[in-house]
Amino acid sequence: MKLLKISVFITILSIALVVFGSETSSIVNASEDAEIKNVLIINSYHEGFTWTRELTKGIIETLNDSGNNISIQVEYMDWKNNPTKENLEYLYDYYEFKYQNKSLDIIITTDDIALEFALEHRKEIFHNAPIVFAGVNQSGMEDIVCGYTKITGVIEVIDPNPTLELALTINPELKNVYLIFDNSESGLSTGNIAINHIKSRYKELNIIPCNHMTYEELINTVQGLEEDSMVLITTYYSDVNNQRFEMDFVNRDVSENSRVPTYQIYDFGLNNGILGGVMISGRLQGELAGGLALQILQGAEIDNIPIITKLITRTVIDYEQLERFEIDEDILPKNVEIINRPFSFYETYKTLVISVTSAFFALIVFVGILLFYIKKIRKMKEELRESHEELTQIYEELAASDEEIREQYDQMKTINKKLKEGEEKLAFLAFHDSLTGLPNKLSLYEDTKAILLPGKGMSALLFIDIDNFKNVNDVMGHAFGDKIIIKVGERLSQALKNGQTLYRLSGDEFIIIIENLKEPAEAEQFASHILNLFSEELEVLGTSMQINISIGIAIYPNHGFDLESLLKCADIAMYYVKDIGKKNYILYQDHMNQAFIERVNIEKYLRKALDHNEIEIYYQPQLDIQKNQIIGFEALLRWNSPQLGSVPPIKFIKVAEETHCIIPLGTWVLKNACKFIYDLREQGYGNYSVSVNISILQLLQKDFCDIISDILNMYQLEAHYLELEITESILMESFERIESNLKRLRDMKVRIALDDFGKGYSSLNYLKQLPITTLKIDKSFIDIVTSYQKNYLAEHIITIGKSMGMCVVAEGVEKQEQLEYLKIHECDRMQGYLFSRPIPKDEILKLL
Repeated sequence: MKLLKISVFITILSIALVVFGSETSSIVNASEDAEIKNVLIINSYHEGFTWTRELTKGIIETLNDSGNNISIQVEYMDWKNNPTKENLEYLYDYYEFKYQNKSLDIIITTDDIALEFALEHRKEIFHNAPIVFAGVNQSGMEDIVCGYTKITGVIEVIDPNPTLELALTINPELKNVYLIFDNSESGLSTGNIAINHIKSRYKELNIIPCNHMTYEELINTVQGLEEDSMVLITTYYSDVNNQRFEMDFVNRDVSENSRVPTYQIYDFGLNNGILGGVMISGRLQGELAGGLALQILQGAEIDNIPIITKLITRTVIDYEQLERFEIDEDILPKNVEIINRPFSFYETYKTLVISVTSAFFALIVFVGILLFYIKKIRKMKEELRESHEELTQIYEELAASDEEIREQYDQMKTINKKLKEGEEKLAFLAFHDSLTGLPNKLSLYEDTKAILLPGKGMSALLFIDIDNFKNVNDVMGHAFGDKIIIKVGERLSQALKNGQTLYRLSGDEFIIIIENLKEPAEAEQFASHILNLFSEELEVLGTSMQINISIGIAIYPNHGFDLESLLKCADIAMYYVKDIGKKNYILYQDHMNQAFIERVNIEKYLRKALDHNEIEIYYQPQLDIQKNQIIGFEALLRWNSPQLGSVPPIKFIKVAEETHCIIPLGTWVLKNACKFIYDLREQGYGNYSVSVNISILQLLQKDFCDIISDILNMYQLEAHYLELEITESILMESFERIESNLKRLRDMKVRIALDDFGKGYSSLNYLKQLPITTLKIDKSFIDIVTSYQKNYLAEHIITIGKSMGMCVVAEGVEKQEQLEYLKIHECDRMQGYLFSRPIPKDEILKLL
């Protein structure tokens, strides 16, 4: 009887869930353009500025969601931190160098200075590309774009009146508006626009501008406000004494100290104590600007596209501030978006709760009726049992036997079901990867039997490998690495279309098979599309990470008639991509096979080279340009292999990093370089410094700083005589992971040099944040110097380094006129063939 009651309850509950539950699914279709469109985004301010970040995100998401084949470059002018003519001159030289050979289809600028810069230099360095702007108000736009064509954009319309209307709804007794803005050009412009709007509509309100106050006076003012007042923040980065502040700090500090609600006209003030307002949204402006750019990329004539001048806002209220100021939510307009509201099960699932409750009461009524009839039946059975006791006994025995048989039958059904499920699971596991659920290597071999057949047409095999995955495993652990592999598999799966299948080969390696190709270029276009998908960071266990991949492509039947041949060719192509810089794709060519064999041989013999004393350190002197004397040396490796001959460092260092041989090799170099300086002192040659190049893998070692300390103590060498050289690429790719080790080294007084500065994507932010003592100018900037009167980029790099208190070293000086140029511009040190090639330590003694 109990089983009957439970069964009825489950049946009714299931009906309720079917009626009131629903499931939705969505399908995202992506398409690609045959031709890549190049888009350059120039931001007036730095990447950490919330307004700039939201604008840029809105633009990039709109472009990426369009499904077009678009390559996006993003630049930051950092104008708030460096509002100088020198910054503009540096940026001009940098952008001219960077984009001189790169065509641009469109430029998107955010805020005034980027728009002004792009218009002024468009013909010279940006290939006269059309311009779409965002984040510029009406008056600023009219002043900047006057006389220019091929431009459109989104006006930043500033109107605080909707926020005033919301504030008056919340507090009808409102009389005083304390308006916070600073005395910068943009701050005064925004403040005056706000004042004029408020006066035009709310003449009865008293407006109190706060730009004449110090920050301490501002905080004291908001602490004493009466209930008939409100605080409205526009833009505030400095007080009347030019004391600078971060906008998030101002929002939080003013809101926490204010006795009355604080409103903001920009939505980046949210989650910082702001009650809310009708706020200008950087994200929405970025999306509109991205939409205009898409129209132009798709062929629309820019001069026929009108500038968007509507008010772009979102009405938002912070629930925590409603609670703080005891504001009744019912008085708010219906279109208000409320954030930070605590989760309420009843409010979220109100309809379901009511439905289930109704079903439960109906069930109780039904069970009551059922119990009534059960009681009646029991009475009838009792009467029957009393009348037919013998018959009842026989019936019970039969019933018991029948129940036992039913239980045995149910057990057999359960066992058969589990066996079937086990067989299906084993079959699935045999052909699928247990971590990602993707088809595995066995599945790849089975599927390609039906694909790689004569007459089936052209197919492509894409061999995909995650860049620097070993480093991630070493630093973050294998569990974190597994999560990355899962996320990468999910993102690759999103790119697939009909006739394309993704497999996980092993480790961090994936394979994509593309069937029915018309030409190999289709496979290359698809590889480009995949790389674009990985331009956005991956969210892994609450951490945002930039994950890059390298892709090698092999074509059937051009590169092989079976899977093994195609895997080998695609693998070789993928390693070729790794050698030329990673984060790219390439189609296999025959000459790559020789390069692959060469790399395999280097890896084979490199493991024993150190033990067999095949590796030697050469030293290149560094010369103090002004004093014309040697002050130090750079340690450079040379490998003379009995089997391979002389192997250039550019080849074997990369292999050493990939195989982790760089760790013992790097420690050996550090010990011998310090011993070399020790030996010079012992022979009476004074105090010289030594520079040693280090790898990212060394910096990631937890005990790296202890290793350095032990070596310095071993050879009684003061720390400032040792200089560790790192490249820009290490900074850009691994900034967060190496920052603490670099700062600890500087605390030990070890010097840090930034090698090959200017060769990659140089960033002044990293120069300011990291404890770099030396800036080394890349040889490519010295090579182009032919006369010291001309204005070369090397001059600006020297100026930047010296203005930041760094020692500036020029590399690759080979001509006297290059040295004269460096003397005139007061470069500190030089090294190059003009003075000396790298030479063995014995010849250094002769040179000294």
